[in-house]
Amino acid sequence: MELARDVANRQDPHRPSGDVACLLGKQDPAKPMLEGARITLDVADAIHQIQTADAWIVLKHVERDPEYREILESCICDLLRLTGKQMRKEIKWFEAILFVSSPGRATPYHIDRECSWLLQIAGNKEIHLFNRQDREITPSEELERFWAVDNGAGTYKPQFESRAMVYQLRPGTGVHIPVNTPHWLRNGGNISISLNVNFVFHDSTLGNIYRANYYLRKRGLRPAQPGASPIADRVKSAMITSAQQLNCRLKRKPYVPEVSLEQNQRIFNLLDQRT
Repeated sequence: MELARDVANRQDPHRPSGDVACLLGKQDPAKPMLEGARITLDVADAIHQIQTADAWIVLKHVERDPEYREILESCICDLLRLTGKQMRKEIKWFEAILFVSSPGRATPYHIDRECSWLLQIAGNKEIHLFNRQDREITPSEELERFWAVDNGAGTYKPQFESRAMVYQLRPGTGVHIPVNTPHWLRNGGNISISLNVNFVFHDSTLGNIYRANYYLRKRGLRPAQPGASPIADRVKSAMITSAQQLNCRLKRKPYVPEVSLEQNQRIFNLLDQRT
């Protein structure tokens, strides 16, 4: 509750809408996140009543708290030691997200931009992961809309539920969720607390290729999928990236926030000290 109040009361949140999301009410995993849910801003009160509130609570960028920052940076150092130093060039910023949700609460089917590791702290939950390469489950048009204009573009298709990889998460376990991997979750009979340790790739790595394809498709073209033509991917990515950088200059805001650059350097220094 103390952490929730601190995050909710930030004067300089990372997102214009704030770094807290709190939804109340039963949720159908097949329906969009906000459909049938009631939004509340009193997150501390929702946590106080979490046992019976049918609540789904997200606290974003909890690494701004010194103790959670230590957890995030330690986890990221472990991950980068396993994946190799070359991954540093691909990473835009890191983030730690805390999920607190009521017994039986479902998290609807969705796609994330982040590359994440979902670590279960308290309670049990079941996660259904789908193959991100299966274009029957996630058509190219859905991914392009997701990256370009609509965070909720991913649409659940019940006929493909049998293709899901289902994992039972309990305290002390976790699961890796790659970028663009569709998934949905449902809690067990207890309060669930999970920590999402993730990083965001530079938009030029993948997202801007999908964005370029979205605009090309709107003009009646049939663009090649990411990975089909490395040269085309570089051209598409460069065009969108240049437009984004110009937009940031016009708005007088950094392409990567200074706080993120500082955190990246601190993590890389820690990694160098360990190796």
